Amino acid sequence: MFPDQANCYARIYAPEHLAAHPKQRVTEMRLSPDVQIAAPLLALHIEVTLRGTPGGAFEFYGYCENEGEATLYCAMEGDAGGFTLTPARSGAVLLTVSSLGMSFENDAGFVTLEHKKGDDRTFLLQPSPCQ
Repeated sequence: MFPDQANCYARIYAPEHLAAHPKQRVTEMRLSPDVQIAAPLLALHIEVTLRGTPGGAFEFYGYCENEGEATLYCAMEGDAGGFTLTPARSGAVLLTVSSLGMSFENDAGFVTLEHKKGDDRTFLLQPSPCQ
């Protein structure tokens, strides 16, 4: 999924998708590798934008290890939960929130995406130029 620093993934949800999923808070998600941070683990810089949340934008790191043939488990900094990444069609990846959830914090507050609640549990991210 991340053979080098040039492999990034993103999803920006269209207004039509968000209108059809009013309980979904994630409007944008981007993943980019950062090999300088956690070698020999894979470190991913993650950016998430949430609607209906003070501050809206969050950045964090996930530290990933192989969990099986084609699955990475990524633990988030500060015991803030985690997620799995699996390959999907056409070079995309599927990000699935772990049973521990995914928690974010910014200057405006704290928010958690839960594994069994809401519309923010899985995200299909497409290959994207790294920013």
